[in-house]
Amino acid sequence: MRQNLTRASQPEELVTTPWLPGMRRFLILTSLYFSLLVSPYAHGQELQSIAVVVNDDVISEYDLYARLKLILMSLKLEDSSETRKGLLPQVRRSLIDESLKLQEAKKEKVSISKSQIDDAMRFLEKKNGIEEGKLGEHMELNGVDIATLESQLRASLSWNKLADKRLLPFVDVGEEEIQEVIERMEQNKGKPEYLVAEIFLQVDTPDEEKRVKATAEKLMDYIEKGRAFQQLARQFSHSASAATGGDIGWILPGDLVEELEKALASMVKNQVTGPIRSPAGFHILLLRGKRVSGSKGDASIELRQIFQSLPPGVTENEIEIVTKRIAKLSEGLSGCKAMAALTDDSGAALSNDLGMMKISDLPDNVQKVVRKIKIGKPSDPVIAGGGVMVFMACSRTQPQSTIPGRDQISRQIEFKRLDLLSQRYLRDLRRAAHIDIRIK
Repeated sequence: MRQNLTRASQPEELVTTPWLPGMRRFLILTSLYFSLLVSPYAHGQELQSIAVVVNDDVISEYDLYARLKLILMSLKLEDSSETRKGLLPQVRRSLIDESLKLQEAKKEKVSISKSQIDDAMRFLEKKNGIEEGKLGEHMELNGVDIATLESQLRASLSWNKLADKRLLPFVDVGEEEIQEVIERMEQNKGKPEYLVAEIFLQVDTPDEEKRVKATAEKLMDYIEKGRAFQQLARQFSHSASAATGGDIGWILPGDLVEELEKALASMVKNQVTGPIRSPAGFHILLLRGKRVSGSKGDASIELRQIFQSLPPGVTENEIEIVTKRIAKLSEGLSGCKAMAALTDDSGAALSNDLGMMKISDLPDNVQKVVRKIKIGKPSDPVIAGGGVMVFMACSRTQPQSTIPGRDQISRQIEFKRLDLLSQRYLRDLRRAAHIDIRIK
């Protein structure tokens, strides 16, 4: 049975895509408010000329430009003819998709009750710090009739309910699949793992290539000029990850197509790159974090050391003499107590306690040594910090594993597959539809 968990309730360290099928309706709600998207089916508005005909439904010029205006407002973009022209194709596509979703939901007798819409409104108020019952007033201050938001919510919730009804029965996650994921996670321990957000623009036909690429380049330009990646993802991305600003969670080698993994390998934290062409469309990637796969954080180690400083201008021969002397001194030591008992001729201690520290905080050459030493055994001499030293590990604390449980993995596979089927479902509806675009 699927569980309804919000993104926030899932641990950030989950390795695979963090979407859960039963929660898409609430994830989408979160994205809809501040993006201020106007439904093409708002009631009580005088229609102007027809912009698009989608089967038997009409998207008016008013619908198109109202959506455009509010996107410009939410993204704080300059309201110029050039900006409108750049955004128009993607805004038009969004309205067409919404029309198709509502048409298909009606055909399949899928409906959303008023109480569900009311619950969604209350959720939005709570999420955005608005007094209960005041969302309508807040929307009106921004020039938006509350009915437009209700229609937008109805389209989104209807589509998710329809996808669950039509597609979920075909999603069967077997034990072998779960085990395969676990084994791949185990094999990838120690390899780079990436926390990624994306903006994905789907390309359905060769005729769309040029237009979609131009839109992706325009979005990349907005990001480079300081516009919020998350807002753009919510507004324009075709992936379910759009609902939470494009976040697709921690990615292991093999989770993404080759083109995207190659780009991630050369990125640094907070870098944005794109557009990148994949077989499905164009991607813009944001690298939010990077870590070693299979663990949360890094191991900690309790260390003692023998240290012999080196004077300025020391020669290679002198370094070699000191190194051999310390190696001889630590030879055969067993346990930190034995190292702590070492004294010179005057009775002064020859070792000191470094305490517990994260291995990742140590210098690179020291890390290489202490990661390999056994508890209670001396390391080979290391030249660092102006001297020669020998380390001994007194204890080691391993980091917490990030490999999720079998139920979590099953839900992740289920949602990922359901999201893919939903994209294909909408693509097929788009291809079969009669779409007459009258305003280019």
